[in-house]
Amino acid sequence: MKLSLSGLGIGTLFLTSRCDAKCPFLQRQLKASAEHAAAPLQTTSTRRALNERTGDGGIPDGGFAAVREDIVAMLTNSQDFWPADFGHYGGLLIRLAWHCSGSYRETDGRGGCDGGRIRFDPELTWMDNGNLDKALKLLEPIKEKYGSKLSWGDLVVLAGTTAMEDMGLPPTGFCGGRIDDPDGSNSFILGPSAEQEAISRCLSFEPSQQGLCNLVEGSAIGPTTIGLIYVNPSGPVDDPDNPVAAGPDIRRTFGRMGFNDTETVALIGAGHAFGKMHGACLEPPCGEGEMQGKGNNTYTAGYEGKWSTTPTKWSNEYFNNLFDYEWNLVDGPGGLTQWAPNTTDGSTPPNITMLTTDLALAFDETYKPLSQEYAANLSKLETDFTAAWYRLTSSDMGPATRCIGEYVRPPQHWQHTLPEFSGELPDFTSVRGKIQELINSDDANYEAFVNLAYQCASTFRETDYRGGCNGARIRFSPENEWEVNAGTSDALVTLESVKEAYPNASYADIIVLAGQTAIESAGGMTQPFCGGRVDAEDGSGSEGLAPRVYTPPVVSIRDDMQVKGLSAREGVALAGRFFGPTFSNQFYKDLLAGTGNFTTDEQALLEDEFKEIVEEYASDEEAFQKEFATAWNKMMTADRYDGPSANACTDVSTCTTDPCFELGASAPSPTPSAAVALVSFATLLSVAVTSSISLVV
Repeated sequence: MKLSLSGLGIGTLFLTSRCDAKCPFLQRQLKASAEHAAAPLQTTSTRRALNERTGDGGIPDGGFAAVREDIVAMLTNSQDFWPADFGHYGGLLIRLAWHCSGSYRETDGRGGCDGGRIRFDPELTWMDNGNLDKALKLLEPIKEKYGSKLSWGDLVVLAGTTAMEDMGLPPTGFCGGRIDDPDGSNSFILGPSAEQEAISRCLSFEPSQQGLCNLVEGSAIGPTTIGLIYVNPSGPVDDPDNPVAAGPDIRRTFGRMGFNDTETVALIGAGHAFGKMHGACLEPPCGEGEMQGKGNNTYTAGYEGKWSTTPTKWSNEYFNNLFDYEWNLVDGPGGLTQWAPNTTDGSTPPNITMLTTDLALAFDETYKPLSQEYAANLSKLETDFTAAWYRLTSSDMGPATRCIGEYVRPPQHWQHTLPEFSGELPDFTSVRGKIQELINSDDANYEAFVNLAYQCASTFRETDYRGGCNGARIRFSPENEWEVNAGTSDALVTLESVKEAYPNASYADIIVLAGQTAIESAGGMTQPFCGGRVDAEDGSGSEGLAPRVYTPPVVSIRDDMQVKGLSAREGVALAGRFFGPTFSNQFYKDLLAGTGNFTTDEQALLEDEFKEIVEEYASDEEAFQKEFATAWNKMMTADRYDGPSANACTDVSTCTTDPCFELGASAPSPTPSAAVALVSFATLLSVAVTSSISLVV
């Protein structure tokens, strides 16, 4: 096919539509994916709690500025085991940081460089991450120098950021505080694995949908292809070598990370200002002798060449190159199709190249004017790219309050920063008394208040530290429109009288305290309460946090627990949270007996690893009560961040009764008619001591 660029005054671009056997890049992907899919992988993994992860997410000795100085020193110190391209490791380290961060997806918050899992399988052996083990080796001396105070995640991102700035890019900012995982198990869900196929089927279709993965209905997958960060460089699998067709692929894939068109174009074009691709020969290893497989003989993905004539210097030349030359499809030395420039005046073209996905920025009707603007305005590109890079590398870090270090940017719009707490906390004893009056006046408020508090907190995702009840966004769209939140608006109306009586109490605190009061009034264990939440001004930030639904239901249940950071025992305990004015283990007894009406999700608790837990809770009321108290407190305070790893509610217990709960004392029954006496606070404390999480006391 033939596409004209005459409207841009840059001649004609020739394309040939060819796939099947003539798509060697895809064929290599399919072969590698088949090998990965055939390998035995564990089928379940729960994201590790912060206190089970390595690297304290702190600030290294001398600050990140000291680390930056060490990175700058190594950038031009070429090593024999892996010589630097053009005498500068910038391109390699940018790619490492980009691919570590670029696995993030908004669909469930998984991926990203927090955890530093690019050091392990499966990420390290993804097709897109070839030779990044060399980049990690280059950084090892710096990591050893600073020890656990510098996480691998922080080092990788700071190295890529520093490399760009060393080559002339204005400062981009850096959000420190990543905490390393001890292995790559939390990336199994990204694929290829049985876990990934369970929630995002792609490879197990007949035929495989590799190359079209994020087009599968209901898929959480970000890239088009398992093992890639984004898209096939040669264009869509069903329409290769076509820049026009590549645009929608790029837009959909970057959209899964939350990027708009402006951010996408800025990221691709500015990122390709640096470094080069490697595909030195048809059959690697390339070359002979001491330089075999490295230097000019390097083979990574099979494409060869640089995008600009100054690959170690910041510029907007990439965007100018898109429009200054005619581009012809050629076979590169690695056997893959790429694009070579031609001049219109007969002069010798520069030794640069483009891929099909690069040229999409000149052909897509939305990307094209953005690319033209960046070609003409370097300052505009710098503004947009530095902001987009900060988002790329920080999206998995949650709210701005989790970022530490001297290079942190002001809160960004995508971090959905809550207002700062100001003023004095209300008398929560009086607030609770008002809530108790509402419960006493209508038994329906037991269940209504517990459901409201749970649904408010249930948006929390440990995967990317988003969601939770702080902000009380359940009052606004989209949360108040979700089917799962039916009835919560009525409960909020009921609680309006509490807000009117105590205007300095946030809705978020009122909601959480209402749920706790209902549980304790019905016989649940007494729990510490941590006030100080604030209210959001609107529902922004809730987009993408709606419950994910997979088939069969047991997959949805397991996925939900993993994303929230709950153990199976905690998740099953919360499923029995409330079904009337008496809080007990009756739910589990009825579920086992088949007595009553249960949703498909509830029935799925009788499957796999969950059934044994249901049976235990049905026969042991105390075990259920203890696990529920642990899980409930965890959910209600999970979003109360104080830096990257601390919680603002640690060692805080705001008094909500008169007299206040005291260690070793039994809490007074709030109503003479309470069906079950409240368990002492000391009992809950004993749960916290033996629990794997830290309860707030």
